[in-house]
Amino acid sequence: MNTFPKISIVSVFKNSRDMLKLIMESVLSQDYPNIEHIIIDSESTDGSVELLHEYSSKYSEKKYNFIWKSEPDRNMIEGYNKALALLTGEYFMTHTDPFVNSSAVSLLVRNLNIGKYDSVCGGAIFQKDGVVIRRWSGKKGNWRFGWMAAQGSLCISTDTLRKHGNFSEKYTTSFDYDFQLRILMDKSIRINSIKQPIIIFFAGGVSNGTFNDNKTSIKENYKILKDNNVKFAWFTVLCKCIIAFCAYTFASRKNIEHELKQLPGMHYEEE
Repeated sequence: MNTFPKISIVSVFKNSRDMLKLIMESVLSQDYPNIEHIIIDSESTDGSVELLHEYSSKYSEKKYNFIWKSEPDRNMIEGYNKALALLTGEYFMTHTDPFVNSSAVSLLVRNLNIGKYDSVCGGAIFQKDGVVIRRWSGKKGNWRFGWMAAQGSLCISTDTLRKHGNFSEKYTTSFDYDFQLRILMDKSIRINSIKQPIIIFFAGGVSNGTFNDNKTSIKENYKILKDNNVKFAWFTVLCKCIIAFCAYTFASRKNIEHELKQLPGMHYEEE
């Protein structure tokens, strides 16, 4: 196996200039030598396009391959699929939250290299307003009992992507769950896992919002399981709900404002 396989990182944004800058700084801070960053911007009007132009030279200086487009799309899922069509790396990640440190990608690759793994995943720290609201364990579990990897920590071989296809636009809130489920159900796919957190998740995604958002997500999870011909889909959905409830209920609520301030490109303001 190549000691330094190319890792393609794909990101999708719309009118999120501050987060876009944070993600680009996070990628540029990595100590891994072979990274490709693909960004699809959905015709932002908040200065994001100007920022992308500005950062092109920084990627060149780091000798990272940088590809970006700003054009209309139907939704975020179409944006991701556009990015996936452009990647040239042996492995890829979807990335819209910052890495915990500059060695996150190197850690993932080391854990790919120790065996003939098709993918590797790690943990995640969920924070809101500088307070930890959940810690997502990197330890691999059983998808039948509601486990899924933290999407932003998941590094997957491009061959696996070609085998199982892109994100489906059939689903609006849980398209990443459908994508993972197709991979997890394939017993030939070897997945390694590491306990360390890889990303810091900024709460507020489409499946982590209001009560109605969560209700919609639960219904969609059930449909995804049924569409993938999973028996006793209701049981897996129940397990997912229990895992999430316990994780949020028993979160440490630790204040990590200091850690956030140390992130490259992060200007975290205390209230």
